[in-house]
Amino acid sequence: MLRWIRAWRRRRKGIPTRGQQAASSALYRAECARDVARERAPLVSEAAAVLREARAANHFAERIRLTLEGGR
Repeated sequence: MLRWIRAWRRRRKGIPTRGQQAASSALYRAECARDVARERAPLVSEAAAVLREARAANHFAERIRLTLEGGR
């Protein structure tokens, strides 16, 4: 019974509970991770474009090689 009364008094005083503190910490970490991801987005897009171009070049080289060897 005393635990319930202490918890009730804490809530009335505005002291955050352990669950609220954990939720606030998780929210802060998620916001920081989102900011980092937004900062890195242009770098990731550039790297993806380079990889796309390399894959396309390799694809055409492979098709030319197969055509010259008598495949497909």
